[in-house]
Amino acid sequence: MTPILEQHIVELIKQGDQRGMSLLYDNYGPALYGCALKLTKDKDASSDILQDALIKIWNNSSSYNPDKAKFFTWCYGITRNTTIDYLRKVQKKQSKEIQLKNRDVYPIEDTTNQDDKESLKRQISTLDTKYISVLDAVFYKGMTHMEAADYLDIPLGTFKTRMRAALIELRSINKGITILLWILLLS
Repeated sequence: MTPILEQHIVELIKQGDQRGMSLLYDNYGPALYGCALKLTKDKDASSDILQDALIKIWNNSSSYNPDKAKFFTWCYGITRNTTIDYLRKVQKKQSKEIQLKNRDVYPIEDTTNQDDKESLKRQISTLDTKYISVLDAVFYKGMTHMEAADYLDIPLGTFKTRMRAALIELRSINKGITILLWILLLS
């Protein structure tokens, strides 16, 4: 690409002229798509990334400085960063899915016998309702502390304080039950 054409594209984009976007796509689109495809190995994702990158280029055209880099280099950097953001988002989503499938906290029905469950339910039913709800979320619904705090719509710190207070109160009622709860928490 000639420097004159590149300068023309930059001027059109900075002016908000759609012709600049068409020229940008026609002249740089295949190379920018190739950048995304090389990193993702996914044609559909690369098309979406290219579209997002072009929008970012359009919206941030005023920040382009020809003294720092050629226009193509600047566009390539935006596309590369957009691709990396996409990959991080996908990785984070996959990590959360794996975490939900392989949790360390299991519902109490899976780990104790019937007598222990009944005894535990009786002991828990004597507690204040705010303590019952936190114990129920963790031990009977199998939620993590973060999930339970979100489910109960309370801050995580408040949830942990209530959990600790509930366990202390249970310990004062029956030491054996509290040990069972701690074993379940750590298993």
